[in-house]
Amino acid sequence: RGWKANWWLTAMLTLAATGPVWAGDHSTEFVPELNGYIKLDETKRLFLLADLTQGLTEGRTDGELGVHLDITLAPIFRRHLREANWERERYLWVRIGYQLNGGLDDREDSVVEHRGILEATGRVPLPAEVWLVNRGRVDFRDIDGDFSSRLRFRAGLEREVTFGGLTAVPYVQGEVFYDTRFGAWNRQLYQAGVEIELSERWRIEPYYARREDQRSSPAHLDRVGLVLKFYH
Repeated sequence: RGWKANWWLTAMLTLAATGPVWAGDHSTEFVPELNGYIKLDETKRLFLLADLTQGLTEGRTDGELGVHLDITLAPIFRRHLREANWERERYLWVRIGYQLNGGLDDREDSVVEHRGILEATGRVPLPAEVWLVNRGRVDFRDIDGDFSSRLRFRAGLEREVTFGGLTAVPYVQGEVFYDTRFGAWNRQLYQAGVEIELSERWRIEPYYARREDQRSSPAHLDRVGLVLKFYH
């Protein structure tokens, strides 16, 4: 199991890191993020989000705050799922949320976005203890008074591994975006990372993401993120 875990982690990270590289309209950013998950009952929880985006290329700083309600059906056939983590062992759940995004510096091009969110996530078990994770999402956007919507479809693979007494979930995923402002599928996002359990309540998730956009600037963006997660 040890060599399989190491192979799986190496393959996932290599897949995302070896994509094509373009010159020109390119940007790099670092995103530290804090997530809080508060259990309300067996079928509902709150998801709280706060992050900062440090634009390393442009020297910009943006912030984001979000509050969400996650809802899932209580499992019937697998009773142990009543206490399990939704992300890993529940087959289907939905999220309703609101996010506020905006610049934290005095840039002339800074905008404020109010975003409503509706999404559904489903999980399918595959051989070798791998999971296929699919997500469909709709963003309802108010960007400085201009209304639009965005459709997003994401698919990914993940597998829980244990080595040295540490539990981790490496993953790779890809996502496509349809923006009603352009009437086109204009954006693709590829991401690889690993979620590591620090304790029963705390996890950390470093990741790398590559974004390609055919209608917005920058056209090519590299993101390094670090998410700290708290469960209560």
